[in-house]
Amino acid sequence: MESSLSCHLHDDDGVISLGGLTGQMIRIGLALTSTRDLDELLELVLLEARKLTGADAGSVYLVDGESLRFETSQNQSLFDRLGEETVRAMFKRSMLPLDSRSIAGHVALSRQILNIYDVYDIPSAAPYKFNPDWDFANAYRTQSMLAIPMLDQSGVVVGVVQLINAQARGETVPFDYRFKHVVSAFASQAAVAIVNARLTQDLHAAWLDSLFRLGLAAEYRDKETSNHIKRVSEYSVLLARCAGVCGEELEHLRWAAAMHDCGKLGISDAILHKPGALTPDERSTMEYHTLVGAQILQGGGNPLMKASQSVALSHHEKWDGSGYPRQLSGEDIPLFGRIVALADAFDAMCSRRVYKPAHPMGEVIKRIESDRGKHFDPVLVDILLEHLDEVDRIRMAYLDNDADFEKFRNYSLLKINAVL
Repeated sequence: MESSLSCHLHDDDGVISLGGLTGQMIRIGLALTSTRDLDELLELVLLEARKLTGADAGSVYLVDGESLRFETSQNQSLFDRLGEETVRAMFKRSMLPLDSRSIAGHVALSRQILNIYDVYDIPSAAPYKFNPDWDFANAYRTQSMLAIPMLDQSGVVVGVVQLINAQARGETVPFDYRFKHVVSAFASQAAVAIVNARLTQDLHAAWLDSLFRLGLAAEYRDKETSNHIKRVSEYSVLLARCAGVCGEELEHLRWAAAMHDCGKLGISDAILHKPGALTPDERSTMEYHTLVGAQILQGGGNPLMKASQSVALSHHEKWDGSGYPRQLSGEDIPLFGRIVALADAFDAMCSRRVYKPAHPMGEVIKRIESDRGKHFDPVLVDILLEHLDEVDRIRMAYLDNDADFEKFRNYSLLKINAVL
């Protein structure tokens, strides 16, 4: 139902007048195209849609196959009353069937804007219904609603923006019908931005997957399981977080740790798989894997690649300066290298290998303590020992089983058969 009851909105009501929309739409368009993180983009889309229409609240749904996935919601009245953090905790991502029984589903299928004066007074003949459960549970009264399909440049429905309770002079009013074309244009801009953000997200995920597989390829040659990489990554993140690292740097470390031994791809099987002790020359060649890894990962301006190169180069340095390849000591060793050194050594001791059983945890702890201030950063050792319960949860979550080692036996048989 469209209404002219709100045609007298002014700038001081918090809604942008129609005459001033051109500059605002340009600004919004630039903001949308410059945002590549999907979650940030959806928050921006909803916030700008609310600003354009004076909506108190709203939600964003994205099409996911035969469903609509609820992604995010904003509610200024509840933010003011309960606090934004508390209210956001109420919002849980969920799925709706992509059909006309819900308002968002109907809009996605019909590809038409739906302007409802009062959701509690929807005609019984309408195919869609309003579910009041959320209102009742959170002491909120949804009244007017404007639901807009987001269509990309090919006319495909990407999702739905659902706006709630237009405000004018402190009261809830119907959404102004004059904004229909404006919000439609905005929704199209948003759809294109979302498609681009999803593409960026998919490419980023594929890139990270390729990096993980690079690390796995190196570990596979050294008869390490994929779970070893996951454990080392998670141990490293735990140590870093407790040491004060936060934000994107934690994710950089998670993936950098997975590639710490990628330089082993440049070491011959004769040395890598030698059953006995290495000669001094062979030991020197083995140590060269840190430099090979750094060379493989060098040249990227991306912070993740820089972190990965640093880890590959420095994770065999020792706190007392007796490590390799540069004999760095103390805090001259990059923090990420110190972290992965401890995480990798800890996992090597307490995990089963093709060629050895796991050491008892008591023995592992004694060895780590004895190397505190020698091999390992003493602060990081203290963190590890203070958080053994969390460490053990990670270990159990990525525990190796017989199937993880079977592939190495099969790989050895294939090599023998190839020779024969």
